[in-house]
Amino acid sequence: MNLVDKKAVIFGMYALEVRNISKIFRIYPKPVDRLKEILFRRSFHQEFIALERVSFSVPIGQTVGIIGDNGAGKSTLLKILAGTLTPTSGEIIKRGRVAALLELGAGFHPEFTGRQNIYLNAALLGLSQQEIRGREKDIIDFAELREFIDRPVKTYSSGMYVRLAFSIATTVDPDILIVDEALSVGDQHFQKKCVDRMMGFRERGKTIAFCSHSMYHVNELCESVIWLNEGTIRRAGKARSVISAYEEWCHNRERESENICPQTHPEQALAWIETVIIANRHGEQIDSVSVGEELQVIFKIRTAKKLKVHIGAGFRNFSGDNLFGVTTKADSFSPLEINDNRTVSINFPNLALLFGKYSAFCSLLDETGMHVYDLKLSEEFKVEDDHGVYGTFLMEHLWNL
Repeated sequence: MNLVDKKAVIFGMYALEVRNISKIFRIYPKPVDRLKEILFRRSFHQEFIALERVSFSVPIGQTVGIIGDNGAGKSTLLKILAGTLTPTSGEIIKRGRVAALLELGAGFHPEFTGRQNIYLNAALLGLSQQEIRGREKDIIDFAELREFIDRPVKTYSSGMYVRLAFSIATTVDPDILIVDEALSVGDQHFQKKCVDRMMGFRERGKTIAFCSHSMYHVNELCESVIWLNEGTIRRAGKARSVISAYEEWCHNRERESENICPQTHPEQALAWIETVIIANRHGEQIDSVSVGEELQVIFKIRTAKKLKVHIGAGFRNFSGDNLFGVTTKADSFSPLEINDNRTVSINFPNLALLFGKYSAFCSLLDETGMHVYDLKLSEEFKVEDDHGVYGTFLMEHLWNL
């Protein structure tokens, strides 16, 4: 299944070509069953099909997202792309140097120091000793582990592991970067650095395979998306359409909507939202409104230092479904510069929500529009109407009888 245009095929511009990849794991009830299988030449295992006949191509310079439920085969596929797993059948073609950030501590020797692991990992990625020495300082500085770099990595916290692994994988300047959930680990400061570096990779024409449960990050970072389900590609194509189909599928299975970002405590955040209120046209707080009336969402923002940010807002129903959302980036505004605090509002002159209970959500993002500093919900408010229509929105319409 191709994700790209025909020109890439003509000129052979694919960074990754995956052809009918399958991966079957043998599951043994007991370790001794492996020996019994050899001795008695009988099967003592069950087969688990992690991937089945998966095919796609990714052109040079494209960022592809990989989404799906837990157990869908995402991590298995990324390990095959990275070369740490061999497929049971099929073929994979990679053009250029590949670096991968997979599960925590993958490729690290726990008894080695952080510095020794830099040389080990970089050598495995094909760098010479001279090249590693030239990039050693940049790796250590980005990971912010100067005082810990000569300690064994077995003494590192999970955040320190990820910082070092991400720094090595990206500083060696690979042609293809494979990332599995890296943006969900570490503090906000380091998550922001990861986002900036990945955005820089994309702008320099590098190829990225990015796996995440955050649909927001996938949508912002990726041009195309592969949706895996039970080891097969359920859908592939443009990011927005595939993500929309996946979220609808999740909703239909009565699963809870994924949070864009967990709420953060002010002491741990660079920026946060203090309050969100629903107000009328005069700025007076209200708990109910009629269809078609003007409504304001007012929120107060605080920052720990001078920052440039984008802001998002929208509405959810009582079930937690996102009904509408917009950001200042999507509306082509420049990042807003905030130092300490600011009160911001978004007006809806003609509220189109029908009868029901709703909440407004507000999000605070960095200047790229990718990293979410904070997300906060308003108190629930009620929409009243007597239009005699049903559904969620009042839509302008014209009968032709």
